[in-house]
Amino acid sequence: MEQVALQQPLPLTGWDELQGHESERVRLATAEPFASLLFSGPQGTGKSLLAAWYAANLNCASPRCKAPWSCSCANCRAVLRNTHPDVVWLERQAGKQSLGVGEARDLISQLYLRPYQARQRVCIIPEAERLTEEAQSALLKTLEEPPSDNILILVTHQESRLLPTVLSRCRLHRFLPLDDAALQAWLRGLGCPPDACERHAALAQGCPGRARRLWETPQLSQSQEALLDILSELPGATLGRAVALATRAEGLKAPGHEGRAQLEWVLEAAGAFLRDVMLQSHGARRVVHRHRSADLDRLVACGPVRLKGWLNALQEAREFFTANVNSRVLLQNFFLKLRK
Repeated sequence: MEQVALQQPLPLTGWDELQGHESERVRLATAEPFASLLFSGPQGTGKSLLAAWYAANLNCASPRCKAPWSCSCANCRAVLRNTHPDVVWLERQAGKQSLGVGEARDLISQLYLRPYQARQRVCIIPEAERLTEEAQSALLKTLEEPPSDNILILVTHQESRLLPTVLSRCRLHRFLPLDDAALQAWLRGLGCPPDACERHAALAQGCPGRARRLWETPQLSQSQEALLDILSELPGATLGRAVALATRAEGLKAPGHEGRAQLEWVLEAAGAFLRDVMLQSHGARRVVHRHRSADLDRLVACGPVRLKGWLNALQEAREFFTANVNSRVLLQNFFLKLRK
């Protein structure tokens, strides 16, 4: 739900379909425009769609300051169709893992042209954490003082990967997950069965985009459960079995997480699962994977020393991922440590 493919219509028919974040929307709509903004929060909370809404509201024929937010003016319709010439998306090319200095410089050049028809041209970078350090440095002067009639919106779920000099030049807007009840109600409104609503809402951790993908993409939901089976089996496994499980995990199909993003998906899922083990060990009643409570109890019984080792292994795997270590080597090393 959050990622917006170039020239693909947004997955909305009107701005009132956006879920949550009402106070932030009012803040954005009523505050004086700021040249450089940073939208930060978990993946799937709708940050990129909110950036698109803000671009539309800035140029709307009748800008809204509170709900209802929907509008049928030409500017709003064009943004929803993703055909507005003055709403620019800076996205990765297929097969690339980062946004480099070349893309940053091309964007800067474009910003010095006058907007075609809007009062404000809005450039949205939906994966700002993918900007290389060189690309971020190239954007510093533009972030500090963009050409007139331009606004930049950086969107990220990994604020720590942005340079302090980038962060200091942006006005920060943080977007929090929805509570379970609101997310389940939204899923029911989309036609999701009640039992699936509860499971998907829990696994999505309050992020509508994740919940919708789990419901609308059965293969993703099946792969998620298969990965949980693998993670549950690892502790106590033999060396050979751990390697075999790593191979199984590497072969899982997770739509929307192709290439190296699939490894990132595995690490995120492992992190959420181990966090639940830690929470359950301290008596927490509501955890994300409550439908796997038997597995969690079994892992809790392994003891705090082993749990600490698993968390250390996860941290090491994340560092190796950032350092671009080979995916197969990283996964096998991680799984071998989880078996202990």
